[in-house]
Amino acid sequence: MPAPDYAHVSLVDVTAHTAALFARWLRDSYVASPSSVRFLSSFVMENGDETPWALPATGDATEIAPLLLSHLDAAEPERR
Repeated sequence: MPAPDYAHVSLVDVTAHTAALFARWLRDSYVASPSSVRFLSSFVMENGDETPWALPATGDATEIAPLLLSHLDAAEPERR
């Protein structure tokens, strides 16, 4: 994620729902501003897109998981 003053966390071999649970926890319990949470998959980066997506400022894991999947679909729709 090419931006100044950022930190990143990598999740490996998890489902979209598990990643969404973690992202919701991070957004709601750890970071100072919910709007500061962004995500980017290594798969999408390998396909040439290094633009992070914003995590919604509200919503639970069942609302976040489809967004994570659409992120992957944007790079290669037939992957799922």
